[in-house]
Amino acid sequence: MNRHLILCAALALTACERSATEEQTKAQQAQREADEKAAKAQKEADEKTAKAQREADEKAMKAQGEAAETANKQQAKANDEIREANQDVLKARNDLQERTQKSVAEIDHKIDQIKVKAEKKPTKKTDFEAAMRDVDTKRAMLDSEIKALPSQTAQTLDSFKAKVEKDIDELKKSVNQAEHKL
Repeated sequence: MNRHLILCAALALTACERSATEEQTKAQQAQREADEKAAKAQKEADEKTAKAQREADEKAMKAQGEAAETANKQQAKANDEIREANQDVLKARNDLQERTQKSVAEIDHKIDQIKVKAEKKPTKKTDFEAAMRDVDTKRAMLDSEIKALPSQTAQTLDSFKAKVEKDIDELKKSVNQAEHKL
């Protein structure tokens, strides 16, 4: 019986060792499975993060492209408006130059006519010559202003136009006064 007890005890010890070994193996297996699940979950999380980042990058690139396109369209529109404004200024300058040249030509023709009249009336020549000096001074001033016309900008053109028109009117008055001196 002693032997039997020893044998039972040895079997029990072996069974306990097996149980402990089996439990350790099971625990290790469970740890491996947990590690695999954690790695798989981490991999899925990393993939989702990468996918979300790619989508965010794509949206950002798309938004940047749209913003650049909008900016380019706005710049093109502004350039068109600037060109149009420049064309308007150029047209206004050309119109002013044409009107001014026409007025000056008419005034020059009248000056020539009254000079011819003055030659026929030598008795009033002194008053006429004094009046003609004023005419010549105003005419020279108008010539210098006409030369400055091409350099006028959109900001200065209106005031320049008003000054030229005023000077033309004053020149016409001076010519009329000189004519009345005859």
